[in-house]
Amino acid sequence: MFTPDHIIDSVQNAKKQAVNTFVIHEEFKKGLIEIIDAQTAFNKTVAQNTLLFTQLFVKNFAVGSAK
Repeated sequence: MFTPDHIIDSVQNAKKQAVNTFVIHEEFKKGLIEIIDAQTAFNKTVAQNTLLFTQLFVKNFAVGSAK
Protein backbone atom coordinates (compact mmCIF):
# COMPACT_ATOMS: atom_id res chain seq x y z
CA MET A 1 0.00 0.00 0.00
CA PHE A 2 1.20 3.50 -0.81
CA THR A 3 2.15 5.66 2.15
CA PRO A 4 3.47 9.18 1.70
CA ASP A 5 5.54 9.00 4.89
CA HIS A 6 8.77 8.35 2.98
CA ILE A 7 8.30 11.45 0.84
CA ILE A 8 7.40 13.58 3.85
CA ASP A 9 10.42 12.28 5.78
CA SER A 10 12.74 12.96 2.83
CA VAL A 11 11.61 16.56 2.45
CA GLN A 12 11.65 17.27 6.18
CA ASN A 13 15.09 15.66 6.63
CA ALA A 14 16.40 17.85 3.81
CA LYS A 15 15.07 20.88 5.68
CA LYS A 16 16.77 19.73 8.89
CA GLN A 17 20.04 19.17 7.05
CA ALA A 18 19.86 22.69 5.60
CA VAL A 19 19.21 24.15 9.05
CA ASN A 20 22.07 22.17 10.60
CA THR A 21 24.40 23.23 7.79
CA PHE A 22 23.61 26.94 7.49
CA VAL A 23 22.27 28.13 10.86
CA ILE A 24 24.99 28.91 13.37
CA HIS A 25 23.03 30.18 16.38
CA GLU A 26 22.10 27.13 18.50
CA GLU A 27 18.89 28.51 20.06
CA PHE A 28 17.56 29.60 16.66
CA LYS A 29 18.55 26.23 15.19
CA LYS A 30 16.70 24.42 18.00
CA GLY A 31 13.55 26.45 17.32
CA LEU A 32 13.68 25.76 13.61
CA ILE A 33 14.11 22.02 14.19
CA GLU A 34 11.07 22.05 16.51
CA ILE A 35 9.03 23.79 13.81
CA ILE A 36 10.15 21.23 11.23
CA ASP A 37 9.19 18.38 13.59
CA ALA A 38 5.74 19.95 14.10
CA GLN A 39 5.35 20.29 10.33
CA THR A 40 6.30 16.64 9.90
CA ALA A 41 3.66 15.48 12.38
CA PHE A 42 1.02 17.72 10.80
CA ASN A 43 1.82 16.61 7.25
CA LYS A 44 1.75 12.94 8.20
CA THR A 45 -1.63 13.40 9.90
CA VAL A 46 -3.07 15.19 6.87
CA ALA A 47 -1.70 12.52 4.52
CA GLN A 48 -3.12 9.68 6.63
CA ASN A 49 -6.54 11.35 6.87
CA THR A 50 -6.60 12.05 3.14
CA LEU A 51 -5.65 8.47 2.36
CA LEU A 52 -8.31 7.13 4.72
CA PHE A 53 -10.97 9.46 3.30
CA THR A 54 -10.07 8.45 -0.26
CA GLN A 55 -10.19 4.75 0.55
CA LEU A 56 -13.59 5.07 2.23
CA PHE A 57 -14.93 7.19 -0.63
CA VAL A 58 -13.78 4.70 -3.26
CA LYS A 59 -15.12 1.76 -1.26
CA ASN A 60 -18.52 3.37 -0.77
CA PHE A 61 -18.70 4.70 -4.32
CA ALA A 62 -17.93 1.27 -5.75
CA VAL A 63 -20.61 -0.32 -3.55
CA GLY A 64 -23.12 2.45 -4.35
CA SER A 65 -22.59 2.26 -8.11
CA ALA A 66 -22.99 -1.53 -8.16
CA LYS A 67 -26.65 -1.26 -7.10
